[in-house]
Amino acid sequence: MSRRQPDLTIDGLRLPLPIAGEIEQSYEFFGGYTLLRLGAGAAVHQEAWRRIRTTLSASGIAPPGLDGIEWSQPHTLGCVAARSIQSASNVITLPAARRSDAAPYGWAVTAVGLLTPTPVALAGNVATLTVVAGAAGYQVAWYPLLTVRAPAGPSVSYDAAGAVAGWQLTAEEV
Repeated sequence: MSRRQPDLTIDGLRLPLPIAGEIEQSYEFFGGYTLLRLGAGAAVHQEAWRRIRTTLSASGIAPPGLDGIEWSQPHTLGCVAARSIQSASNVITLPAARRSDAAPYGWAVTAVGLLTPTPVALAGNVATLTVVAGAAGYQVAWYPLLTVRAPAGPSVSYDAAGAVAGWQLTAEEV
């Protein structure tokens, strides 16, 4: 199963991977949640909200060309790092906020922990992975489409000796 790695997009502006060169994206949850302790030490999870913070960094042959973006506004970020869900079932509900230009893909998880690629059929937000005999579970991956704010915009650097442009952007889901 071959699949094409999608280009990073910001408000539809495409940053092609050949220009961006090496690009990395990380995700972390942040938000209004905490672990409280009762008098006897028992843990109680308390949560009001939870969002994703993502950090992108890249280095390549050209600067990212993002100086024309108004960073005080929210932006739509077409992510390049896949997220995934694993389940005992071959039917998995995906988040609605995902890229439509990069299809979800999946695997059957064997009893010994190997991943076997298997086709994915998508109906709305429901991914149905083709059943694989002897599978202990299934995993599906998709590329998020996030609405984010990044008020500081990207930090950009340029190494004149190596002719390499680098940049980093941290954004938080609204």
